[in-house]
Amino acid sequence: MDTRFLESLLAVAETGSIAAAARQQGLTAAAVSQRIRVLEAELGATLLNRTAHAALPTETCFRLLPAARRLVRDAEQLTNRIDADGLSGPFRLGAVSTALSDNVPTVIQQFRQKAPQAVLTVRPGTSADLYEGLRSGALDAAITVAAPFELPKDIICRTLEAQAIVHALPPERDLSKTEAGKLPWIVYDRQSWGGRKLWADFGALVGEEHILCELDAPETIAQMVSQGAGQAILPVWQGLRMHGPEMTLKDLQGGAGREMVFLRKHTCAAPVLADLVHKVLRDQVISTHG
Repeated sequence: MDTRFLESLLAVAETGSIAAAARQQGLTAAAVSQRIRVLEAELGATLLNRTAHAALPTETCFRLLPAARRLVRDAEQLTNRIDADGLSGPFRLGAVSTALSDNVPTVIQQFRQKAPQAVLTVRPGTSADLYEGLRSGALDAAITVAAPFELPKDIICRTLEAQAIVHALPPERDLSKTEAGKLPWIVYDRQSWGGRKLWADFGALVGEEHILCELDAPETIAQMVSQGAGQAILPVWQGLRMHGPEMTLKDLQGGAGREMVFLRKHTCAAPVLADLVHKVLRDQVISTHG
C-alpha cells in the first residue's frame, strides 16, 4: 500500500473535500480521487461519502484513520533515518494569522537556505484548530497563542514572546473619553484562545451594548479600526506596527499580554526540522526585541 495514497485520504478527511485536499497536496482533484479509488479497491470498502461539494469519511474510514496516520508517520520516520542530518522530507507547520506575516516568511527563507531538500507545508488556522491538527498527527508543529489549559505531556511547548496589549483607535484622532465612548467596539473573539485572555484582563473597558462585531482575526480587526469602523483591544504583533500612521495605539497596563508559543509533539516525525523552526522563531524574536 502506497503511503502517499494514505496521505491523500488523510487530507480529504481533514479538509472535507477532494478539491481542498488536492490544493493542500499540490495535486489535481482527479489524482486525489484516483488515489482514494485505489485504496477503496485494495481495502474492499467505501471510504468516502461523496457529494457535489464535499467528501466525508464513512464509518469504516473513521475506524481506519488512526492506523493510517501511524503508517504515514512511520514511513516519514523511516525516510528521516536514511537522511543523516534530518533536514529533508515533509514538514507540516501550522500558524495563526498574525504568525503568517510575522514569522512564516523567515521560516520559509531559512528552510530554503538550511533545508533545501525539505518540503514545507504551511497551514493557517485558529489556535484551537491547529492544536487539534497537531494532536491528530495532521501537523508536525504549530505557532499558536498559549493554550488556556494544561497541555498533555506528549506536547512540547516553547514560549516565543509575550505581546503587549494596546487600545486601538481610528487614525489621526485624539479622542476624548466621551468621543471614544461613542465608537463601537470590534472584539477579538472571546471564545478564541487569545481573545479569551484579553477579555479577562480588559473586558471591563468594553460596553456590551456597543459591540459592533466579534471575530477571531486580529489583522481584520486592525484594518477595520484603521478605516474608522470602531475601536478595539489588540495584541501587538510585529505587523500591527505597520498600521502606525493609520491608527492611534495606546498602551494598556495590568494584563500579562498575549503569549505566543511553538508547539510540537515528542513523537514528531521530523524532530530536526522542528528544532530548526524553533531556532528560527527564537532568533527572530531576539533580533526584533533586541
